[in-house]
Formats: sequence, C-alpha cells, structure tokens
Amino acid sequence: MSHVELAFAGVIFDLDGTLTQPDAIDFARMRERIGMPEPGSILHWIEAHATSETEAEEMRAVVWEEEALALDQMALGTGFKDLVRVLSAAGDALPTAICTRNSTEALEAFDALLRRSGFPACATLFPVAVARDHHSTRLGRVLENKPSPEPTHEILHAWGLTEAYPVHAGHEEEAPRYPDLLFVGDGRDDLLAGRRAGTAAAWMNHGDEGAPSTATYSFRDLSECAATLIAASC
Repeated sequence: MSHVELAFAGVIFDLDGTLTQPDAIDFARMRERIGMPEPGSILHWIEAHATSETEAEEMRAVVWEEEALALDQMALGTGFKDLVRVLSAAGDALPTAICTRNSTEALEAFDALLRRSGFPACATLFPVAVARDHHSTRLGRVLENKPSPEPTHEILHAWGLTEAYPVHAGHEEEAPRYPDLLFVGDGRDDLLAGRRAGTAAAWMNHGDEGAPSTATYSFRDLSECAATLIAASC
C-alpha cells in the first residue's frame, strides 16, 4: 500500500476489547466482588454507591487487582496487523490516540505486547494515550473518565486540531458535528465519549450485530475498522 486516501481526519481507540481481545478482564467477577448488581460503568457505580471513601477505596482496590490479573492475558485484537498496515501508510496524515479507563500500567503492558509481536511501539502507532489517571496540564486536574467528553477534548488539544474542530460538548443523540473524527470502542461509554464531543462513533461488535443507537459504524474486528479508515487506495 504505497498511498492511501483517508476517510477520517483523526481516530481514537479504546484499549481493552478494541485494540486487544475481549474478555481478558473478568468484569462479571469484578462486579460480583464489589456487590454491583448490573452491568455498566464500574467506576461510576462505585462513586455513586460507596457509603464512605474507605469503602470506595476498597472497591477500587478490587478493580485494580482484577485488571492486574488480566495483564498477562492481554492479546492483540483480531485484524490488528491490517490496522497497523493502514496506520503506517497514513503516517502523520491520520492522528491517532488511545483512550482507556484502564491504568497507565495497562498501556505499558500493551506497549510490551506490541514489541514482542514485532509491531512498532505504542507511542509510534498511537502518539497520544489517555488513561483513567491522566492529569491534564491544560485543566490542572485529572480528567473525568468516559462517558464524559473530556478525554476526547484532551486528545483534540493534544493533536492540535481544536482550531479546525472547536471543543464541543453536546448530546449523544445529535448528529455528529465532526463526522470525520472517529471514536472506536466496544463499550457504550466509548461511543458516548465520542458522540458527546461531536465525533462519529464505531462499535466493535465482535460478531454481535446489535449495535447501540449511538453507533455511527459497527465493526466485527480491526480489519473492518482498517478498511473503513481508507476512502480510496492507489
């Protein structure tokens, strides 16, 4: 692939279950251990239901423990090689980023996995990476996590695209204000973090065709995602 014409001006990827294989983290066991009765954002549930900061810290410690157990199970998502091929051909013409509610340690584990697998370093493929503990020097505090649009806004600033794409905080039911920016993820909060910032959003469905209404696109794997990033090739 000597040249690609791109369909997007920037793309943000979730990490777990998007760039990596799903189900490495046992979310069902995590919810059971903290007494969370329904699916959803675990960290937001802890904030809403912990009866004290001590209890919240104990619950978060369970989350960190389960995440740490999953690091050894981390594997690259299906079609990752095809994605790398497109990103390498696009180069600086396609800004990329990772936005994860996982930890900085998970990003380090992902970088090590890339190197072991013969791919370029994480910082080469995804120069901007925002984890849950990301401190914004621009805002002077830790960012709110997805589904807040704050991480998306932070990435747009890091890309230097806010003049062309002014920071927007809207409702996810609005038509994407910036349809040429894309947020890709396997969770509803990924889609919301993009749509509330005005971007298009892609659902990594892993074969489940029932996409949420907030999904602008739906991909089975990273190969389908990679093909959608290209408008034409020559």
